[in-house]
Amino acid sequence: MTVDDTGGSPCLSDALAEFVDGKSPNYAANLERVVGTWIDWCADRDVHTLEDVEVKTMARYADHLTRRVRAGQADADDGIAASSAWTYYSQISAFLSWATKWEYIPENPADKGRAKDQLPPKPSGNDADRQFWQPEQRQALLTYLDERAREAVDEAGLDAVEPVRDRAIAAVLAYTGVRGAEVLADRHDPRRTGITWSDVDLEAGTITVLGKNQEVEPTPLPEQASRPLARLRTLLSPPDDDWPVFPSRHTPTLYEVIDAAGYDRPDADPWTFVLDNGIEPPSLTTSGVRSLLKRWSRDADIPGLDVEDGEYLTLHGARRGVGEKLYRERGAAAAQRTLRHADPSTTSQMYSHIEASELAEDNTDIFDEE
Repeated sequence: MTVDDTGGSPCLSDALAEFVDGKSPNYAANLERVVGTWIDWCADRDVHTLEDVEVKTMARYADHLTRRVRAGQADADDGIAASSAWTYYSQISAFLSWATKWEYIPENPADKGRAKDQLPPKPSGNDADRQFWQPEQRQALLTYLDERAREAVDEAGLDAVEPVRDRAIAAVLAYTGVRGAEVLADRHDPRRTGITWSDVDLEAGTITVLGKNQEVEPTPLPEQASRPLARLRTLLSPPDDDWPVFPSRHTPTLYEVIDAAGYDRPDADPWTFVLDNGIEPPSLTTSGVRSLLKRWSRDADIPGLDVEDGEYLTLHGARRGVGEKLYRERGAAAAQRTLRHADPSTTSQMYSHIEASELAEDNTDIFDEE
């Protein structure tokens, strides 16, 4: 291990390499990212070795985190949450606790009250309390909708549009990590009219969406979602690629587009009239899909939900569930790329409960060695 010129204290980067040695790849990667960022911050302040880290160093770092939290309160994309600040500080503290165990430093400066007093107020809750679609919930929902779609196709053939559409919606939400407003219409935002078939590239496995940052960007479309979409397209047979991927079959809304197209309202089914006359139907809205999710949650017997108490699978819970699966299985970078977070701290904030849980397991191992 590299030491300073006096031959005493290890340099921070070498100490970090020793600290993460033997840990699980994902956990090691998260530690290297968080502690590595702190080491870069220290280097800018001429702090290069473990011995250089003082209580004042950690107090200044805590204050730095607090200022980032304040920036996040003004603009969520320009800072971090308080939960992230505490997670980062805890990981640095764990690193310094390890250094004291191996007698590289006599005590942990991050544990001192003078340093911790500079942190933002500790949040009362965390993202573990927010909904994440769990694997068994994804499977229960998709199994229910898949069986429903198969039965409809067997019984109704080309009239099975709605169940096949519903299966495709759920698959896109469950496996892509998109925000609901990126693929559905939002009545409060005229730019968000729902994706069309021109936005979907089934062969390349991508969907082009209008992101939260108001930029058009591609998002991955795994096979678990592309297969239901391909079946939906075959069934719908849209006359052109400008048709919505997830059309609404809401009767009053269909009558509105029939009126707008200059036709008299038909006595027959408005959906059939729209198709027969090549009238482009409207896209399903976010509020419409929330209503569907409530119904599906009740009918599909989703595990872990108290539907009698009003619980149901939410749109954003699907996105968080995708990120959680990727975070656990492939690490923070994979989750960040799929969720298209501009700042890695946003991903860390969302899944800080995973980092904290893994840290607890690691600390358990450390104390078991005493």
